[in-house]
Amino acid sequence: MKYWRKYHPEINVDDPRYHQVSLIYSILLIMLAYFSVIGVLNVTLFDAAHIAVYDFSGFVLIAGIYFYVSRGSNFTVAGWLVTGTLIFVLLAFIHLAEGRNYSLIWVTILPPIAFFLHGPRAGAWVTGIVFAYCGWFFYEQLNRGIPGDLSLGAWLNFIEVATAQLFLFRYYERSRREAYEQLQTTSVTDPLTGLYNRLHLDVNLNTLLSSSRHKGLNLSVLLIDVDHFKKVNDEYGHLMGDRVLCAIATLLKEAVRECDFVGRWGGEEFLVVCPETDSKEAMTLANRIVESIQSQPLVEDIYATVSIGVAEASNNTNLTAEGVLHLADKSLYMAKSRGRNRAISMLSADSFDNALSNI
Repeated sequence: MKYWRKYHPEINVDDPRYHQVSLIYSILLIMLAYFSVIGVLNVTLFDAAHIAVYDFSGFVLIAGIYFYVSRGSNFTVAGWLVTGTLIFVLLAFIHLAEGRNYSLIWVTILPPIAFFLHGPRAGAWVTGIVFAYCGWFFYEQLNRGIPGDLSLGAWLNFIEVATAQLFLFRYYERSRREAYEQLQTTSVTDPLTGLYNRLHLDVNLNTLLSSSRHKGLNLSVLLIDVDHFKKVNDEYGHLMGDRVLCAIATLLKEAVRECDFVGRWGGEEFLVVCPETDSKEAMTLANRIVESIQSQPLVEDIYATVSIGVAEASNNTNLTAEGVLHLADKSLYMAKSRGRNRAISMLSADSFDNALSNI
């Protein structure tokens, strides 16, 4: 486990911020080590106390940023602080060396960090401005006749490499982000219906249930099962059965609100998670779904019906995600036992048992 997780336990490996935060802490630790070691060397070995003051000042600045990052979670501000400090260090080093001893080569570490922390657009601006300044500084040194390894050829090489880096890292970072977004979409999506998959539904149900309980609000779920779906597969084939599932998925997406989560629970079952919704409102939605599906052919001349179990996690109960799903499953069983093509809501397991005894 990353050591910085003790400061930010809420950031897991699947969090989009995980690698960004890891890079921020890595840069800070490297800079802390750099300033402390070089500062000591400048005092003890090189007799350059004036440069050591700069090194120790940098150490204090980086330590302050480290403290800020470890005590907060505004990683956008932290990222800019790290980038700004890195630019200051690089440019200060280049000025102190007057461009000699290949000091300009250090500025090439900026692009991957800037693009990773700030994205293709901001990264391109930051890198472009710094590279343009370095090119101007290099050219001014040539005009002043600074001796050493500075030459017009070296200046042209720097311009070429800087331009290539700017475009290459911008392209790489944009491609990386697009690939990551595609991977995220694939990881939470059912490949057949395009709805959320069960894993994503599980995660969101737990999150929404916790949020609803914290706000003192209700949450309801609808567990939906396609009636006699095996007959559809047997009579029309599995490919046609898949088209029926996709048609039902489309109707579900059209029926729910923007704040609701709808996904494929498995096989011919679907789940709708309705935050800030009580059982009465959920039943209204469930009955609308039942009516919508039974009233029209789904694929060509194929009709189907669904049974729906509704369950509510009210703000005065301690139902877990597993508990509310269990209650929805019991309600679905009741809908099946009463003839299918209907929605049933059970407020508790006791109400289910009482209703079952009256059948």
